[in-house]
Amino acid sequence: MPEDTNQMERKGITSVQNEHAPPPRSWRHYLPGLILFLNLFGYMMSSGVSGLYVPLYLSRKLYPTRTVPVSKGSICIVNETKASPESEAIQKEAALFSIYQTLVLGIPAVISNVFLGAFSDRLGRIFLFLTPASGQFISKTILLFCIYYNLDINYILIGSGIEGISGGVLAIVMASFAYIADITEKNKQRSAAIAYLEIAVGVGVVVGRLSTGYFIKATDYVWPQMTACCILSLSIFIIIFVLPETMTLNTKKTITGTSYMNYIRAIFSFYISKSNKGKRWKYNLCILIFLTTSFTIVGKPSVETLYQISHPFCWDSVKVGLYGSLAGLFQNVICMGMIKVLHLCLSDEGVAILGSISGISGFVITALATTDILLYIAAIAGGGSVLTLPMIRAIMSRMTSPDKQGALFGGIAGIETACGVIGSLTFNAIYAHTISFFRGTVFIVMAGIILTSLLLLVILAISSRQVPILSEANLQEDVKQKDDNVYEIALVNWKTLKK
Repeated sequence: MPEDTNQMERKGITSVQNEHAPPPRSWRHYLPGLILFLNLFGYMMSSGVSGLYVPLYLSRKLYPTRTVPVSKGSICIVNETKASPESEAIQKEAALFSIYQTLVLGIPAVISNVFLGAFSDRLGRIFLFLTPASGQFISKTILLFCIYYNLDINYILIGSGIEGISGGVLAIVMASFAYIADITEKNKQRSAAIAYLEIAVGVGVVVGRLSTGYFIKATDYVWPQMTACCILSLSIFIIIFVLPETMTLNTKKTITGTSYMNYIRAIFSFYISKSNKGKRWKYNLCILIFLTTSFTIVGKPSVETLYQISHPFCWDSVKVGLYGSLAGLFQNVICMGMIKVLHLCLSDEGVAILGSISGISGFVITALATTDILLYIAAIAGGGSVLTLPMIRAIMSRMTSPDKQGALFGGIAGIETACGVIGSLTFNAIYAHTISFFRGTVFIVMAGIILTSLLLLVILAISSRQVPILSEANLQEDVKQKDDNVYEIALVNWKTLKK
């Protein structure tokens, strides 16, 4: 009987492993990395154009006689040795427009991302990719027309609203993470795959920022924006005609009127449902860490460009693009590429802690910087800040069953979008009200928020080590991997057979 019992236990465990095994893969299944690269490339190029064009437009509108070179990008005029009242007024107006744009894009994006992630578990991942990619293309095309015909910049808000309704760039990121979760196992392989996506993001950011500065200097603003639209259209072509669907007919379900609340319930169930007893505390702690970290990471770019193109730096489009590309290269390619090495001696929690420490140091140096060299030192010191978010995503994904990955990442994307909205509003408001006495105040605030994230990460690391480990000897011999779900289901099988 013991031999039969052991055979039944192994058979039950094997069936569970097969149930959760990823589907067969081909080279086409790795296309989310390319799609993410193209979207971030086009998005960063368009954002670079918008970030420099809006202050220039406002400078022309508010002070028509003010001589600022069109291709320069900086709002400092020639031979201006300190920040003038005009320069400060332009920065305040640009920050105010950024607030409007964030509201128009961010509020609908929060709602859209919550629904898109949950619905992708029913409608498929292609749907999740195509919706935000199409909205992004329409938004950037409207920006192109505004620049080409010198239209009022308020028309840009129409495109931002369309982009927000369709989910925005974070929905593309969410789609990529959900897709990778479908084709990888729930172990450090998934952490490495998520890091691969982060590298794709980094390369897209680097190439987009670097090329934009030189492109603007050489051709003005129209051609870079047109190129961004072409890149986004290529991404849509790949999604429609090349990318394979990972959700089969057996896993898709028809959406009915009574199922909407079930999707919303699925998103929040990770944090409130009694069925997650034993893991619910970890879900909630992880989402708090994710919230505090993404609040600064996503909200920072809205004020960073204004900080660089004004005194004392007065950077032009080339310097802004060069800095952004080098910082992106170091953060999203080199630091992300080191995750595999860091995993040799650190857990996911340890890597995330290292990232938070790096982020604090980077923000403090940026706040105190008065020269170009100090800004580059800040980028190096804070480069590891990008490590925290992918590690938290990996931790939460490993705790989640395959049929709920879309709901998980949908909720995460919704929170990340909300953090981007609130962060951008908060940091632009702080920057606009503190620019006259200490321009670096906003970065000190960011460092304090990351400090909160660091404290929560330490609690997570300590608590994770103190979770009691099940001690049934025969189960430990049969289950060697770290897949929590397989372990739990196998334990149920073992206890049933024991009775």
